[in-house]
Amino acid sequence: RRNGWEPDVKLMSYALGVVQSLSAIVYNFTAPGEAVLFLTPVYPEFYDVVEAWDRPVLESVMREKDGKWYVDYTDLDEKLKKVKLFIFCSPHNPMGIVWSAEEIKHIGEMCADHGVLMVSDEIHSDLVFWGKKYVNAVTVSPKVAANTITCISGTKTFNLAGLQASTTIFPNEEMKYVFDSFWRKMDIHRNNAFSVVAMEAAFRYGDEWLDQLLRYLEGNFLFIRDYCEKYIPGIKPSVPDATYLVWLDCRALGLGGDGLRDFMIKKAKLGLNDGRAFCPGLEGYMRLNAACP
Repeated sequence: RRNGWEPDVKLMSYALGVVQSLSAIVYNFTAPGEAVLFLTPVYPEFYDVVEAWDRPVLESVMREKDGKWYVDYTDLDEKLKKVKLFIFCSPHNPMGIVWSAEEIKHIGEMCADHGVLMVSDEIHSDLVFWGKKYVNAVTVSPKVAANTITCISGTKTFNLAGLQASTTIFPNEEMKYVFDSFWRKMDIHRNNAFSVVAMEAAFRYGDEWLDQLLRYLEGNFLFIRDYCEKYIPGIKPSVPDATYLVWLDCRALGLGGDGLRDFMIKKAKLGLNDGRAFCPGLEGYMRLNAACP
């Protein structure tokens, strides 16, 4: 890994993708009716993999101030008393937040203190900008490491999602055994040869390409920021510190809910992601994918 983390190979499992791994984790480490928590707005598939197994979703909604989003730790602490599993998006999608070691430690130890298992989705960990330093959740303290499952993949980094390959790292062999048994029972416990070769090639020889990609994406972010400031002041983009996604505050356009979605599709001819998918009831926001020319 580019960030220097070298997990114990004995605790690593290979699966189709991070979303599928999250689904399996929800199924195997919670029971029907036990709630799962995450910070919102967040990647919509978090909702899907929880609700698919009849587990209720609890949200700790982050607070926005001057275009930046912050954790409401009081609310998070109260919600952790009511759940069995916390899914942590790090770096955060769609906000592009690179969490500091202090923030991760605080959140991770809150989970441990409440007896809540933490799953850290770190799929965007190689896509970090502006000299920021990404921190793996399991490196912040032994207490957090003993209570955290980590999900990683090169699919976002190298645009290989169609090959379906990811890695899940467990804090102990017992949890890994439960996870592996789930896939063996469905006879989909092995990766295809193409994905293995592609991932190995990407991580062994892809540094030059990735370095150029990061600089290119930084240029795209600045272009979006400057263009909106000059030509579309009613849209305020949040320049991310990670991921290739830009959160657009469109509230000043005065188009709520369906009106904003219809405007983007029918007038602007843009297929953006509706902010309501990332947090039900959150109107006036869109997510833009900047990983394109």
